[in-house]
Amino acid sequence: MLTPVFLDNLPDIGAITGRRGELHRLQRNKALADLLLEEDLAWQERVCPACGTPGPASNFTRSPLPFRNCSTCNTIHATRVPPQHRLDGLRHNEAAELLARDGTAAMALREAEYVSILNWLRLSAPRYTRKGLSHVLDYRFASHAAHWSETAARLGDDGLRWTHLPLDPGTPDDPPFADLARALQSGRPEAVLVQSELDRCADPQALLAVLRAGLPPGGLVFLSSSCADGLEYEILGADSPSFVPLDRLTIFSVCGFSALARRSGFDCLEISTPGRLDAVLLQRYFTEMDGVEMPFWSVFFRNADRDRLQDLQLLLQRSLRSGVMRFVLRVC
Repeated sequence: MLTPVFLDNLPDIGAITGRRGELHRLQRNKALADLLLEEDLAWQERVCPACGTPGPASNFTRSPLPFRNCSTCNTIHATRVPPQHRLDGLRHNEAAELLARDGTAAMALREAEYVSILNWLRLSAPRYTRKGLSHVLDYRFASHAAHWSETAARLGDDGLRWTHLPLDPGTPDDPPFADLARALQSGRPEAVLVQSELDRCADPQALLAVLRAGLPPGGLVFLSSSCADGLEYEILGADSPSFVPLDRLTIFSVCGFSALARRSGFDCLEISTPGRLDAVLLQRYFTEMDGVEMPFWSVFFRNADRDRLQDLQLLLQRSLRSGVMRFVLRVC
């Protein structure tokens, strides 16, 4: 299995913090509060969505939603989740406001992310397909990523056709991910990009089942999610700025998701943890928080210059310990 490294350079911490991120966290926390106040909403209790182990586990509480850190596979997960159609409905209502607020400046901030995704597909696809890719389905990413579809069209390879499937909340009577099942049946893409979607699923295994059923044998899934093995989560836990409960209902570990993917009928062809933010976010935490002392790390981050942070981020990527992970899956 390949484990490529993608880091180009560290981002400017000022570009990834500030009012925009704060507004998003407040909006998602308000949405969670609204869900919790619905008296008739049917919440589903669940065990670890990766390995299925009911316990033991350590608490990873983000009040008021309880989380657990599975002691078997290290996956972090909410112990109860709302129905998928309610999660999708809330995000659908927020999407228009988000895209309206994120103008040209937001596109500039995310350009490096978009280029990284395109390079990932461009470099990985020839390893696993004889003729390359001609049709990729983007599942929902364009609904919450400002100008992603325009960037994919502008910078994508000639001959590669993108279909951007927007977020569709459906109805309570629809099975989960019915929009994806219909798109796979009608469009017959060779590959699907599932970027930052797995974390938000009430039932990640159901999403993989729809992908497995709808793609042809040999079809590819380019999947990206948060990584529970990342140093950011290892050190900060629930205090991580990346941990927004409705956006992180499940944070898979590398071994946890690998096991779930194989159990769902996929070969794991490639895995990487190409996160770029762990080192700069941790440095910001230890330099701005008064009275926080941790053996080795607090001194390291307070004294580290940009070169040392770059070295650490490369080490995290090479050792699969960054806070973002990518999988290339193939239908068996």
